[in-house]
Amino acid sequence: MSDRPTEDRGRAFEAKRRWHEQQARLPLREKVRILLELQRQDYPILAARGALEPWQRPWDVEP
Repeated sequence: MSDRPTEDRGRAFEAKRRWHEQQARLPLREKVRILLELQRQDYPILAARGALEPWQRPWDVEP
């Protein structure tokens, strides 16, 4: 039996760990910018499900 799936999984976990380290090193302003962008991307999906609570709407701010 091949170790290929185990090797692939190990590489994936290592890549994910590196990505998380890079994200953790970002300045706060960049982290907030990413958060706001993700909120804006999710808004149409959430809105299509029905009325949104105020806390579910994207923040109307720029970092």
